[in-house]
Amino acid sequence: MQVIAFISGKGGVGKSTLAANTAVALTQRRKRVLLIDLDPQNAQRLHLGMDPDEIAGLVREGISPASVFDSPFDVKFIPFGRVNEAELEDFEAELKHYPKWVINGIDTLHGGAFDFIILDTPPGPTVYLQQALMAAHRALVVVLADAASYASIPKITALVEHYTADRTDFHGMNLLLNQMPTHGKLAHQVRTALFADHGAQMVPVAIHKDVQVAQALAFERPVLQYEPGCKASLDIQYLADWLLDSAEN
Repeated sequence: MQVIAFISGKGGVGKSTLAANTAVALTQRRKRVLLIDLDPQNAQRLHLGMDPDEIAGLVREGISPASVFDSPFDVKFIPFGRVNEAELEDFEAELKHYPKWVINGIDTLHGGAFDFIILDTPPGPTVYLQQALMAAHRALVVVLADAASYASIPKITALVEHYTADRTDFHGMNLLLNQMPTHGKLAHQVRTALFADHGAQMVPVAIHKDVQVAQALAFERPVLQYEPGCKASLDIQYLADWLLDSAEN
């Protein structure tokens, strides 16, 4: 079983969308996938077609076989859940007190139940990031081809190194370029700089900026289901194949 954390140094990079669609792509390859939403925004319920009135999730039910929901897209998932401010504060205090809360929860799942577990996290140095990195075998840092994302890389790299320093089963951190425009001088300059400075860590595909992604979310569907032949869908399919190859090596 491979645990993959989708993380980012800044918000607005499309991380949750990529996490959901990567999970769908892996299920299309007949892999058993569980997506755990560690982001208080609770966005994965939208990506995976959950009943909007459902409030259950990670905070109240924890990580266990009983807290897993089925999606219409063959991905199983645990939503973060809808919580009030007091519940969120109590939950975050618990996570700080128990740094291995997530990994211990994953251990309660049936050992052979899943081939991949994907963790979606909020941006920046949060307690959720610490929890995810304690459990993950690989971290995918989602970045945009802009100056702000480029500048955030050293800090997020330092956090990954800090929380995985003693992990012999951690396979490494990779940078995943998302929403890459077809045209735009600055974006292509940033992409060139990323590969020049971090070439060994770059995922060998950039996800195109594609209007179909936003349209799919408006219909609460993964873009791989909504428009499987669009540029972003094809890129995500390549990403899934790369993850499979990396897991085997």
